[in-house]
Formats: sequence, C-alpha cells, structure tokens
Amino acid sequence: MSEGDAAIVTLPRTADYTLHRTVPDIDLEGHVVPGLTGEFYRRPEGAATATVGLYRYRDAELFMAWGYVGEEHCRWTAYRRPDGAWTAPHEGCPRVRRRGELLELDLDGELMTLHTAARSEANGPGGGCAVPPPAVRDSSHTTDSGSTSAGALRQRISQPADSTAAAAWASRRT
Repeated sequence: MSEGDAAIVTLPRTADYTLHRTVPDIDLEGHVVPGLTGEFYRRPEGAATATVGLYRYRDAELFMAWGYVGEEHCRWTAYRRPDGAWTAPHEGCPRVRRRGELLELDLDGELMTLHTAARSEANGPGGGCAVPPPAVRDSSHTTDSGSTSAGALRQRISQPADSTAAAAWASRRT
C-alpha cells in the first residue's frame, strides 16, 4: 500500500465500539510509562473482532492504533495534533524509539519524550513491573489488545519526573 492510500482509511470512532479494558501506566516497547493510559475498545465485524487502542498521557489523547484481535501488529495508527485534529493514519504500530530509560514517540514528525519506570533485576527477568505486563505490547499491539486473559492489570508504580517536552505536550493538548 502506498502512502497516498493511507488517506482513504477511515479513523475508527470509539463510540461505535464497546470499552473492553483500561490499562493505566501501560507499557510501550516493553517499558512501563507512568501516566500513559491505554483504553481498548472492541466490536464484532463478522467472524473477526475489531479493536482500537486509544492512548492518553495525563488525560491528553496522543494516538490511536487499530486492527483486529489476533493480529501480530496494529494495522493503522493516527496521532492527535495540537490543534485537536487527527493526522492521516499510517500503516503499522506507533513509531517508538527507546533511548535508555526514555522512549521517544514520533507524533507525526513531532518528538515526545516519555520517562519509563525504573527497572530492577529484583523484579525478575524483564522486570520493573509489580506484575507481569499486559499482553498489550508495542503500543496498541493487537495480539491481544487488553484481553482479560492476559493476566492481572498493571499496578501503579513509582512516578519518575516527567520530561519537560512531555509535560509541555500534555499541557498544550488540554
């Protein structure tokens, strides 16, 4: 699919879906991001189940990603612009890059840096979490998209200081 084809993809309306699960302090790329919440919506579409993940940082919408339950990755992602409109969707999962304990989220050309929670080997392999992370990986990864069978919800853990860029981004959007 070419870049121009993405413009014909319709953004999902969460009002057309049923809220399935809300995950506070969700992880991106396997790293917990305090203050980032994922809301997962579902609806049946024939034999498949469509899913939408809406991500908010400190109550400000950042992006949504969608596809179908059982798919390995998101089909589409769109970002909320500072003016309140949504960007045209792009194929695949949100663009996230890890830099040590920071994650850079590319919001359609504008970088936002998010602090991740401190990790500790005492918390086990892949640790840093009080409980195993939910099956939602790589942003709104659709392998499970918040299934209740994914294990216990993530517990709130220590809140590291937010980056200036992340705080500014959230304040512009509220």
